[in-house]
Amino acid sequence: METTLINQDWYLITKDVLTVLFTLTGLIIAGLGLATWKKQIKGSKEFEAAHNLHFAMLKLREAIKHVRNPAIWPSESQRAVKFIKEKNPEKSDEELKKNEHAYVYEMRWQKITDAYTEAESYLLEAEALWGHEIMDLTKPLNKKVRELNINLNQNFAPEMRTKDLMAIHDVIYDKSSETEQDAFSAEVSKYIDAIADYLRKKIK
Repeated sequence: METTLINQDWYLITKDVLTVLFTLTGLIIAGLGLATWKKQIKGSKEFEAAHNLHFAMLKLREAIKHVRNPAIWPSESQRAVKFIKEKNPEKSDEELKKNEHAYVYEMRWQKITDAYTEAESYLLEAEALWGHEIMDLTKPLNKKVRELNINLNQNFAPEMRTKDLMAIHDVIYDKSSETEQDAFSAEVSKYIDAIADYLRKKIK
């Protein structure tokens, strides 16, 4: 009778121990699974953020190329006049015709504005994920865009010029060949490549 009671006690103790062990094992497995899931989610977010920002930077590069294209077709001039007329209906036809060349660049610049707007939202997400370093990497590119804008303004407003016209044209007109970029394009590409390299390292 006493032996039976001892066996029952051991059975109950063993059962409780096993129950605790199984519970702990389940919690550990669940915890590891949650950690893996969180890591996967973070990795997915980082990949998406890097992809979106890189794509936005490439859009900005193409927008800069578009603005610097030295060729202006009559159809583009007509679209530019219409673009400005819709924004400023008070402008006379004579004034529109007189400044249509400048209006082409104003219309083209809208692509840079759109690309910047898109990039800024992705930059904020990247900063939240990886810190302020990504913002520092974009500063040289921002400087090139400002340089392009200033030189465009000086090209169409002689009273604002701080350098000779040929130097201005080196900035506002893309003189790249099929095999070699001009100095301005090469710098833009270099800064975008630096951003792309940074992003690739973040998602390895």
